[in-house]
Amino acid sequence: MKKSFYYYGLLLFVSAFLLFGCDSENKSKKEGPTQPLEQLDPSSATLYPAQREAKARDFEVTLINDKTFKLSDYEGQVVLLNIWATWCAPCREETPDLQELYEKYKDEGFMILGVSIDEQGESVVRPFIEKYEVSYPIVIDDGTIMDKYGPTMGIPTTYVINKKGNLEYFAVGALTNKELEPRIKTLLSE
Repeated sequence: MKKSFYYYGLLLFVSAFLLFGCDSENKSKKEGPTQPLEQLDPSSATLYPAQREAKARDFEVTLINDKTFKLSDYEGQVVLLNIWATWCAPCREETPDLQELYEKYKDEGFMILGVSIDEQGESVVRPFIEKYEVSYPIVIDDGTIMDKYGPTMGIPTTYVINKKGNLEYFAVGALTNKELEPRIKTLLSE
């Protein structure tokens, strides 16, 4: 029962992603249903490519460090948008990999935005950031991002946005560097 609910939810999520931000002017990348990318790491969540070119929906938020983050300011860079929570075990598992990836590629035009959906706010997010030594930008979402990128079918949920500002990939579940790094390197070289 749980497994069929998960797959039904994932199917709904994939369907929503296919329509996300698309309009009649968007060019199709490929025809037919979205197939997952070849999985490079069996312990990683599966990455799905965007079926159509679609601009990522812009937003502007105040980060936990009181700086402003506006997605469209990062056009020309590869942006990984990671929706997570401190109570989520897979989120805790993937955070060190994301931090490592950020440190390795931030000077080459790679940005990560961590989007916490913790209702307890800073009281739980700040200790998490310290424990995992997270240096990429973090926002505690007030609904601004989830209004544009939700509802999610689970967390963590990750969106990868290419240099043109288009959605390139998404995943529900914890991603590993082995799965992400080759895709990020390819997008950075384009």
